[in-house]
Amino acid sequence: MQTFIRVTEIWIPTDTGSELELKDGNYDSLEEFGQISGKEKFALGEGLPGKAWELARPLVLKSFDNSYFLRTEIAHKVGLTSAVAIPVFAGERLNAVLVFLCGEQRQPEGAIEIWRDDGLSGLSFIDGYYGELEKFEWISKRIKFPRGRGLPGMVWEKSQPLLMGDLANSNSFLRSQSAAEAGITTGIGLPFYSNQKTEAVDAVITFLSSSGTPIAKRFEVWLPDEETNSLLFEAGIDQGSRVVDKPNPMRFFKKGEGTVGGVWQTGIPAISHDVSHELSICGQDDSNNNYDSLLAIPLFQNSTLNSVVVFYN
Repeated sequence: MQTFIRVTEIWIPTDTGSELELKDGNYDSLEEFGQISGKEKFALGEGLPGKAWELARPLVLKSFDNSYFLRTEIAHKVGLTSAVAIPVFAGERLNAVLVFLCGEQRQPEGAIEIWRDDGLSGLSFIDGYYGELEKFEWISKRIKFPRGRGLPGMVWEKSQPLLMGDLANSNSFLRSQSAAEAGITTGIGLPFYSNQKTEAVDAVITFLSSSGTPIAKRFEVWLPDEETNSLLFEAGIDQGSRVVDKPNPMRFFKKGEGTVGGVWQTGIPAISHDVSHELSICGQDDSNNNYDSLLAIPLFQNSTLNSVVVFYN
């Protein structure tokens, strides 16, 4: 199955803190791009990772031509054409920069969007990548979300990640008719917190997945329980499912346990290719496991862990 995101990278500060280096990446069949990326380092403001670090906010590059992206030649060679970068802060400290790269494939359908408070009427569109969904993009650029309305507005209000299924028929998803026409079925919204000393949501990032080229086979949200020092399962949804799985306190990761529990301890996103082991740790039956990898992303509200989101592929 082709996926909307073709490459995932995790960039972290070097020991001196002066540059970003590659910690890990999921390159699938694009090994040549991965080999070259592993040799790169980016200073503040340099390349896409360095620019996201400098500006301290999510960035979208819909084209690499005449941009600050520094791996354009090899990216074009392997069919990568666009990227999204998300810095991960714990208070003022940069822990990592996540980079998602997308590219040429058969009719890529899906969306990665960035929304910010305009100070007037709610969340406004800042930027996004939509693949071939030009009509859905046109509509999205012209809509605003009051606090508590739509997927972005609900994430803004709750200050926590939120999952939605069956978007084409959801009263909560304000673009349901457009989603039906575009084939978008599943969504997750993430609150983004800047490096400023504030607990307010600075932006909302939405990942909207289609059945044709899904962003992930499954999304999950885990919330910290300080009393038990554990991450508790809050919600999950399989690509194309109509129903979001409910909280289950019997599924948990201890802090530092496995990849998911480990990102709470380190504060750095992580990739695992041993999904069966991860599922066994948290007490989930893996008999129907058809995942090749997972990406765990810690989200911090100021310097306190807000949640961990997991993308399975």
